[in-house]
Amino acid sequence: MRVECGGSASALKQLGLRLRTMRAGAGRSLPETAAAIGVPAVRLHGLETGRLVPEPAQLRPLLAFYDRAAETESVLAELRHAGRTPWWTAYRDLLPRWLADHLRAEERAEAIRYYAPLLVPDLLQTAEYAAALLRLQRPTDDEATTARRLDLLARRQCVLDRREPRPPAVWALIEESVLHRRVGDAGVMERQLAHLRHLSALPGITIQVMPMHTTHRALMSGPVELLRFPGPHLPDRLVLHTAAGASVSLRTKEVRHYLMALDSAACAPDTVPIGAWPGRRAAGGTACPVAPPRRPGGTGGDHGTMSN
Repeated sequence: MRVECGGSASALKQLGLRLRTMRAGAGRSLPETAAAIGVPAVRLHGLETGRLVPEPAQLRPLLAFYDRAAETESVLAELRHAGRTPWWTAYRDLLPRWLADHLRAEERAEAIRYYAPLLVPDLLQTAEYAAALLRLQRPTDDEATTARRLDLLARRQCVLDRREPRPPAVWALIEESVLHRRVGDAGVMERQLAHLRHLSALPGITIQVMPMHTTHRALMSGPVELLRFPGPHLPDRLVLHTAAGASVSLRTKEVRHYLMALDSAACAPDTVPIGAWPGRRAAGGTACPVAPPRRPGGTGGDHGTMSN
């Protein structure tokens, strides 16, 4: 029976991708697997594409057939998570489709990398900075709508403060011009800079500034965001932000291109930690990003690492 996924569609697709990756890793065909667990092949295809909700009773023999029984509880926990109504459902009228999917990705990520040539990245903004930016970007919004957008942002930012699971590691490369570009008044910018310095002092968060005099061609582009997820079954997610919204890609070649560009830009001469800006380069040179551990395997080939 076809099940309407509603707000959990993205999570079910991710779970389906995990199951499909397991089948591929076990060297099993779809018809062979369907016959082994006693379901129609069309249903198994629906599970792997996220169109249908798996039943717990089907998952145990499925994982045993793949010789992955040790991951049963992990998969069942992911299924329970997929069945919950996302907190951002209350803001769905404010969310373009790409952002609704992106919110779930933010919550699942183990590492997030930013290149910010224009504005401070969303998760690193103060409420004052975000409010001033909204007044510029959405001048026709009434106060109630602006307040809801700010509340949505604040709830997104909770991902950096959570205890369980561990917050994602964050690495951000911010162009110096961003810190000079006035959003709000001078006080707003001063407090935004202080907030960035505070965040950079927290474990797992690195914020670097690329001075305006530095010439680097690797990232002559708009804002870039890269997300990595735990385990080998989900590919890295590339988000290219534009004036019209964002373009999302999971393609290995494109993701690898931007990973290499980010790594190269991070090691450009005179790039400094936010705590040392403005000022001379900190002793010891630049702080190139440290990659999370390389994931074993991968889906459809190597998806790259957060630092190549």
